[in-house]
Amino acid sequence: MKIGLVLSGGGARGFVHLGVLKAMNELHIAPNLISGSSAGALIGALYAAGYSPEYIYDLILQKGIKGNLRFALNRFGLFSMTKIEKLLTEYIPHNSFEQLKVKLTVCATDIKRGEPKYFNSGELNKVVLASCSIPGVFAPIIIDGKTYIDGGVTNNLPLEPIEEESDFLIGVNVMPPEKNMPISSAKDILVKCLLLSVGQQALAKVDKFDIMIQPKGISHFDGLSLSKSQQLFDIGYKTAKEQLLWGIEKLN
Repeated sequence: MKIGLVLSGGGARGFVHLGVLKAMNELHIAPNLISGSSAGALIGALYAAGYSPEYIYDLILQKGIKGNLRFALNRFGLFSMTKIEKLLTEYIPHNSFEQLKVKLTVCATDIKRGEPKYFNSGELNKVVLASCSIPGVFAPIIIDGKTYIDGGVTNNLPLEPIEEESDFLIGVNVMPPEKNMPISSAKDILVKCLLLSVGQQALAKVDKFDIMIQPKGISHFDGLSLSKSQQLFDIGYKTAKEQLLWGIEKLN
């Protein structure tokens, strides 16, 4: 039986994914296929390369992703991710989808076409960076002459590329629709519009998963702050343990 795992985008909320993966490891539920957007793509790549959830957690904090941002000073984004690319190169030196220990698909957005692009072969690291390139925050990534940004813009829960190959699907969504988000500025309106769009995308797919992990209260966490990383990890672990324990009967 092939287990497919889909990891959503969500910035710092991606620490939830690490807690979920820890719970899966303890329950001996090993994904055969992983698909991810944005933070889900980054976590998915490091996990598929063979690193444990706990190691990835420490790596992200100790290497200090915040400290690895560099001003891009161009019209497309405030920051570039050159140093993060070096981090990926250090820890995934083969830079290849084919050499990962788990089959991985990464979703990025082709900004010219306005549609998702799914990558599962060839060069890995630049694709992961593209999937994480939040528009307006990070500079876009050019791959084979095409411009790519955050995969979550067009498909934040990329089930489609692994749906047919998977016998059992587990989804982790850290960007549910946010109905009660306070609105006090034009920025809040723009953010809520984005979250509503992304949330509705995922909502339409919930019934396709055998298990959907969507922690309660996740909408209260800031996706751009690492200050609650341990709390997010713990929420992911606890929620996954509860849901996987009853869902594991379906696997047997």
